[in-house]
Amino acid sequence: MPKAVAGAALVGVLLTGCGGADDPAPAGKGGGGGKKTSAASPAPSGPSVLLTVPPAYSADKGWEQSLSWMPAKYSSKPPVAVGARSDTVAYVNTTEDGYVVQVRDASSGRIRFTSEPWEPPTSMGEAGKGAYAGDDVELPSVSTAVQDGREYAVLWAHGIEGGDALAKGKEIVRLLVFPMDASGSAVAPKRRIDVPVEVYEPNSEKGKDGDDLRVEDYGGGLQVHWNGPKKGAVAVDVASGTLDACADACAEGQGQVRTAKGWVVSNYVLDLVEMPGSWHIQDDAPPGGWSMMDKSSSMDGQYVSTIGGHLITRWHTEAGGNFSTPLVAVHDAATGKLETSIVCEQPRAGDAVSSPNGRFVAAGTVAFDLQRRHGACLEAGESRKADVFVRSITDDGIAYGELPGGPGRDPGAAEVDLSAGDGAPHALRDGTRVPEWALRDTGVFLTPKPVNGLLISVLKQK
Repeated sequence: MPKAVAGAALVGVLLTGCGGADDPAPAGKGGGGGKKTSAASPAPSGPSVLLTVPPAYSADKGWEQSLSWMPAKYSSKPPVAVGARSDTVAYVNTTEDGYVVQVRDASSGRIRFTSEPWEPPTSMGEAGKGAYAGDDVELPSVSTAVQDGREYAVLWAHGIEGGDALAKGKEIVRLLVFPMDASGSAVAPKRRIDVPVEVYEPNSEKGKDGDDLRVEDYGGGLQVHWNGPKKGAVAVDVASGTLDACADACAEGQGQVRTAKGWVVSNYVLDLVEMPGSWHIQDDAPPGGWSMMDKSSSMDGQYVSTIGGHLITRWHTEAGGNFSTPLVAVHDAATGKLETSIVCEQPRAGDAVSSPNGRFVAAGTVAFDLQRRHGACLEAGESRKADVFVRSITDDGIAYGELPGGPGRDPGAAEVDLSAGDGAPHALRDGTRVPEWALRDTGVFLTPKPVNGLLISVLKQK
């Protein structure tokens, strides 16, 4: 049985959702330590819970997986991730012997592999860290990363290693690395990696404040970022286990993303973006954006987020004589070169998302078609009552977003076609859930259960 999660009882049997036994291991496939099965798992039956979803998806075609071990309240991001390259869905589940990561093909729902059970390091809450108790409990999680053309699932947890009644122990993020082309059951990780960290607060659910710990691939491989007494950024080579900490480059700023050409850093004082010794964001300012070389503003080239090898920055513009009108731009993360930009009345911040093919990106209420070099402003204004925060984008450019809820009111939903026209959003019917991720021909929907747990619904596009 895994260690207690804020007193929540953990299920003692691995839940396989609507699927059957693990898939057999094709000859030559790597994963290591996997128990081979004698017959292919049957195709899973359709969803038992029918959601209200956008018209492009079929509520009754696809598959579902229940994570009943999860507590009702927690601070972590849900322990689910997708592999856009391999078209897979990965999630954390439990057995009597520990946590496991399981990976399924998104389209068919067939299980690719299940890891061997794992006992993570002592959680921060169990170690007596008050900020990580109660509703702020952290859960083990999973991320995906691409390196050298190969995709990996990474099971990870934040905690204390080696502590006892006297010794404080060492705060770490422990990573277990599995190639996506592994197969079978009880698959051993290809590599175990510890990253020393010192984090202020628990990592948070997507879209919430206080995101003090992130384990993600921003387009250049897996990276671990944290806020603490000293902000840290480490790029992880998941194949060799090598760690590349942002050291000299981060002497006067925070490492935001490691690219093949070096670290992209935002200045601690003004949050301006540069790759020290290579380029500064103002070398390629968007048309209409102020230049700090001529004006004095702390909003020129401010870092917003990174997604799929693209930097999103925010500027001031002199449009209409209003020197505070915001401009949002997209740059190539490796070179700083401008890709496109747009002026919006009042853009709202939010997590960056990308379509699987990388053509479309968005952050909060601003979205872009990089091929057309066209942007869309989705914030409230003269003709729009509510902000639309983009949650996912399909390869065809259909962006799905949420409208903020209110007292006694659930969030609304909208869709936007970014591939043509002006990108005006259209409201979806009340109660519609939008996909957390859009994959090749499916959408991944996450639904909290009334008491404990999380329902993963992977639904087919029509």
